[in-house]
Amino acid sequence: MDEKKALEEISYIKEIMQDSRKAFVDNGVGYIIWGVIIVLGLMSSYFMIINRIENSYGLNWIVLIAFGWGYSFFMGIRHKKRQRSTTLAGKILAAVWFSSGIAMTIIGFIGSTSGGVKGVFVSPVISVILGIAYFVSGVVYGSRWITLLSIGWWAGATLMFYWPGMQVLWIMSLMMILFQVLPGIILYQRAKEELAI
Repeated sequence: MDEKKALEEISYIKEIMQDSRKAFVDNGVGYIIWGVIIVLGLMSSYFMIINRIENSYGLNWIVLIAFGWGYSFFMGIRHKKRQRSTTLAGKILAAVWFSSGIAMTIIGFIGSTSGGVKGVFVSPVISVILGIAYFVSGVVYGSRWITLLSIGWWAGATLMFYWPGMQVLWIMSLMMILFQVLPGIILYQRAKEELAI
């Protein structure tokens, strides 16, 4: 009896997940906005280092990340007002990305300013976290290509760990464009098509 009940519960959970996936459409704009923010931060940091411009406490990063979080909270509130019920998939993805964002913010600001994480290793550590977030997102979406993006993040992290230096800023920027902005654009196009149907 217990085995039959367990199978019924698993089947029920699977059904809820499939229904949630159908009801949940991510328009990809968040991926694009955050990707652009991070590329701007990386390139402005590179420019300041090369030109020996003093950047007190990473002011460029403080402004950019504050803008990103402000955008995310605004869109989250707006999304809740528009939809009466949040799907299970939507809740899981929101939790994954919110917790990953908190972890990356702590590593970027607290880790680097405390000396716990050397500045040159911030990008690879963040890439590892992004790999996890993309892997889980792909599983929730039921999308293999999104899950496979995690391999790009983890491969890039490995490269940056073994090849630290100024080039990390360029590598991370390229990864942001390839594994965050472009997937965001693809999701945006698909969302438009699904909403049109």
